[in-house]
Amino acid sequence: MSRPARLAARLSAAASLIALSSPAFALDAAPAAEETDVIVVTSAPIRVTSDELVGSVTVIDEDQLIRDLDGNIADTLERQPGVTSSYFGPASGRPIVRGLGAERVRVLINGLGGLDASTSSPDHAVAAEVLGATGVEVLRGPAAIAYGGNAIGGVVNILDGRVPTEPVDCAFDGFVYLGSTSVDDGTQLAGRLTGAIGPIVLQGDFVRREADGFEIPGYAETEEAHDDHDEDHGDHDDDHDDDHDHDEEERAFGLVEDAFYTFETASFGASLVQNWGYVGISVKDTEAEYGLPGHVHAHEHDDDHDDHDEDHDHEEEEAPVLVMDQTRIDLRGEHALGGFLNRLRWSFAHSDYGHAEIEEGEIGALFDLEGAELRIELAHDHDGVRQGAWGIQALAQDFAAIGEEAYIEPVTTQDWGLFATERWDFGEWGFEGGARIETRNLDGERAERTFDTISASGSFFFRPSEPWFLAATLSRTERAPSDVEVFAFGPHAATQTFEIGALDLGKETAWSGEATARWRGDRMRGEANLFYADYDGFIALFPTGAEEDGFDVFEYRQRDARLYGFELAGEAGLGAFAGFELTGEAGVDYVRAELDGGGDLPRIPPLSATLALIAEKGIWSARGEARLVAEQDEVAEFETPTDGYALLNADLVVSPFANRDVSLILGARNITDQEARVHTSFLKNQVPLPGRSFRIALRAGF
Repeated sequence: MSRPARLAARLSAAASLIALSSPAFALDAAPAAEETDVIVVTSAPIRVTSDELVGSVTVIDEDQLIRDLDGNIADTLERQPGVTSSYFGPASGRPIVRGLGAERVRVLINGLGGLDASTSSPDHAVAAEVLGATGVEVLRGPAAIAYGGNAIGGVVNILDGRVPTEPVDCAFDGFVYLGSTSVDDGTQLAGRLTGAIGPIVLQGDFVRREADGFEIPGYAETEEAHDDHDEDHGDHDDDHDDDHDHDEEERAFGLVEDAFYTFETASFGASLVQNWGYVGISVKDTEAEYGLPGHVHAHEHDDDHDDHDEDHDHEEEEAPVLVMDQTRIDLRGEHALGGFLNRLRWSFAHSDYGHAEIEEGEIGALFDLEGAELRIELAHDHDGVRQGAWGIQALAQDFAAIGEEAYIEPVTTQDWGLFATERWDFGEWGFEGGARIETRNLDGERAERTFDTISASGSFFFRPSEPWFLAATLSRTERAPSDVEVFAFGPHAATQTFEIGALDLGKETAWSGEATARWRGDRMRGEANLFYADYDGFIALFPTGAEEDGFDVFEYRQRDARLYGFELAGEAGLGAFAGFELTGEAGVDYVRAELDGGGDLPRIPPLSATLALIAEKGIWSARGEARLVAEQDEVAEFETPTDGYALLNADLVVSPFANRDVSLILGARNITDQEARVHTSFLKNQVPLPGRSFRIALRAGF
């Protein structure tokens, strides 16, 4: 039995003991009901509303997720200030928060990690669906106190609702969603059914998304990238017939064919729900198959081209395909307690994940991950004056890659963390503090490394008058290197580099400061966040100038760096026009990332803004939106600038029945059919964003 499997068994036993002992902790009275207009941030160990959190947070509810639905989780969230996507085509995209992604932003499912391979490479999809989720919480800035060093950049927590937490008031309820998009001939299907047998709540759901390649307004490959490609292959072209040219017809135009995908998720959950809380389990299976657009592979051309006939016409190479499967088991519970510590919340997940990267019908690489994670929180809340949470978190996983394109050796990762947070609120002012100690052990074939990290933060908040909330936070966060950063060694086709990890990497340390101001009135609300982070030993890939297997060689090294920027967001009621109530929304974000001694970090998002006008009347709700992204010319030495763009989007939601939860959704994206390239993407010069697209969807609740 592997180490993660053994630890999973121990953690599972611990979780089961907690579950079985829950009646002993029960109170006769149920927790007080929360006001319906109050949004509690479940990602925070301390239960506070989104307006009272000392850091920057956005809570997106189910209705907004369906309106903004755009394939994967990162693309759906990209309208939120400070959030962008790593964009490896529509199938694969991971959220980037304030310019940080991969190992610095934790993508969670109900507070636990995804236990997939999405952090190891940008072409590896997140094994979580936003379609059907009950909400998403985005915490910007360091959240390492609650979730460890890998949350040094932020947290994206997907609330999938697959473990029932509340009783069912009727025999059964649920929803059905059917949708279609024009740009990729895409279809989406989702459904959920929840019922009860006494105190046992049962739930099943199903999600399927599929699409073909998507339409674009011009060439897939930029002219510069195409010229570089021709230059790299110039010597091989000389061996071909003089009549053969790499002309414009060889550049894909109007369509990215390799971006097809199919994702299918099915789950079943059951919970015991009582007045003391709940305890439940869910089992989820995710299967996916998707093409890898722009996926470049190194080949030894000399011998191959000698064997070709002179009139060879460069047959199109079959696109690489990634086939993924994950089985995930979740156990969760929450219990009201007596005494000083009056709430216990715990969760456990085990995942068996694997995917194969297939080229020309043959497996180029196999990735396998088996892992488990446990989190236990004991909390207290005394009339909101003093709150706190103390907890433990543990993770273990085996990660292995096999095949010619496996760029990392097998590694076992074990993380253990203890944390505590406390908050005192005296009405007009208050303060909050927390600390976390953590140990990470990386055990590879060439070495074993252990890192001990300590993180701490302190915040002061102030309410000068009724609509205002002001807060300032100072934190010191340590992050241990990841398995890829230490043990990578080989060609990585997704990043088009030969990556070399560093066995002697040290901890990454950041001093961060953030100031937050919120204002909430009857018809207006706004928020401003200013942040600054100074990194000692920031870990990143840096070019060496060498070449290996047809790829440029990059090494993981540490440099001091600083990131700073801001986010502004607001909305205002604009009154009535022609019977419609008008509301305006605006959001702006900016991040700058510099290396000490000169230079910039790569793939940092440029200044961007979202402006929207919403009109509502009776059964109608219309939204027009402009997504504005500036040029990015503050680039690393090995990357190129990216042009800015403006995308116009629109949505219309019609809810024809006053007493039924039925909505018809009509949408349009990129109405003017603009070419747009995402600077944070490794494929920015090969794969633009989709062109003009229309969407129709029907959601019916019952």
